[in-house]
Amino acid sequence: MGSDNPFEQVEALIASDERQRLPEPVELFLKAVAKVPGAGPLVAAVRYESEKQRVENSELMLRTAWEELKRVSARLEDIEKDVIRREEARRLILDATRKAEDLRDRKRIERIGKILAHAITLGPMSNFDKAEELMRVARDLSDQDVLGLRHLYETQSETLKLHGLNFDVNDINRIWRENLSTERIEGVLRPEWLGIFLKLQGLGLATAVERIGTQIPPNEQVFALLPKGADFIRYIEGAVAEATTASAA
Repeated sequence: MGSDNPFEQVEALIASDERQRLPEPVELFLKAVAKVPGAGPLVAAVRYESEKQRVENSELMLRTAWEELKRVSARLEDIEKDVIRREEARRLILDATRKAEDLRDRKRIERIGKILAHAITLGPMSNFDKAEELMRVARDLSDQDVLGLRHLYETQSETLKLHGLNFDVNDINRIWRENLSTERIEGVLRPEWLGIFLKLQGLGLATAVERIGTQIPPNEQVFALLPKGADFIRYIEGAVAEATTASAA
């Protein structure tokens, strides 16, 4: 009889022949290359390395999620008792596995695992839908992008909470002005800020706001944190620990 534990189910699926198949475009390319005389060893090496990477990435993502969830094992028991939630959790874990398989950046893989853990901790299926979107975002964000987003979160989140995660242009300009003297965002040079914030805007995590000339110098662009950006930071940083503290209170 198969296990009801969603993690064990997905780990078994990862190890199955079906999950070890290469994506169709890669498979077609390798078949074409294999027809070239003497290319056999190269094709075999590519297949081996590709499959090895997929398994290692899947294991890293699941291990990261599991470490985050160890502190809230009671939540897993709740999921196992609910057939519908268990199936939704299984699908979410499988989706996280697929998103992590082809990444080269270990930190992006780990962030996907943390988002997965946060979603499972929160429980309601609506959070699973949100997690799917945030895991897609996690694939696109570099370490520098995350540092830029964290900077917005740390400087603006308290103000945004007062306004129900809506932003006041005057408040955002004031906060931006107060941080203009900061030369770095934890190692990110100031000339790189604009590119990072524009990327965050493209992903719906932040948005450019009107510059108030009396507060902000010319040629300076001002950005505000959006709810999706705040969610991303909460999902990857201390979210499970916070949920555990709240549930124990």
